Amino acid sequence: MLIEIFLLAVGSMFWPALLAVDVVALRTDRPVRILAGFLAGGMVTTVAVGCAIVFALEDTALVTGSRHTTDAVVPIVLGAAALLAAYLIRRDDRHRTANPQPKKPDSSSRIERLGRHGGGLAFLTGIVLNVFPGVLPFIAMKDIAELDYSTAGAIAVIVAFYLVMFIPVEGPLVSFLVAPRRTEEAVTSFNAWLDRNLRKVAWVVLAVFGAFEIVRGIFAA
Repeated sequence: MLIEIFLLAVGSMFWPALLAVDVVALRTDRPVRILAGFLAGGMVTTVAVGCAIVFALEDTALVTGSRHTTDAVVPIVLGAAALLAAYLIRRDDRHRTANPQPKKPDSSSRIERLGRHGGGLAFLTGIVLNVFPGVLPFIAMKDIAELDYSTAGAIAVIVAFYLVMFIPVEGPLVSFLVAPRRTEEAVTSFNAWLDRNLRKVAWVVLAVFGAFEIVRGIFAA
């Protein structure tokens, strides 16, 4: 079960909001402020929401009822939701590719303003965007509720899950703090690649995990 939770955390790393904040932050003059603000807001929100979900599920039939029924139905439903999300992101990606929109002339000034005043804004963005941090974390919260850990143990697993999930934000943040000059030289090409492939990465990961959950549910049935 813990291995599955870890794999779900790895898959959650590719949630578009997490990758998008890298694209935005790495274009500003003060990426540390953006990354730190988003990480703080995101961790506070996801851990709070995760704890609420886990502790709410602990006494419900979804966890305490028939494991056979739960292990079959829940993965299929959540897997289907992940596949639907992957389909919607892919469709939107194809539409953007077929109908490219010209960049707005004031986009650079907006990025500059975000770099100057983005700490608080990034914190609020981290809160808003991570109230629903994708489908995969909800699968993981259901799995954590089934572990029947103590309150402290469950909270520790939830925090560990989201620390793994936020690696796309934590990695660049630590890198800028430890080796800012070397990081600045390395981020240009990475940011360009991420900007081009962000949505593709997101829908591929969702599709893989969605298919896996559906197959797991079918075998559990």
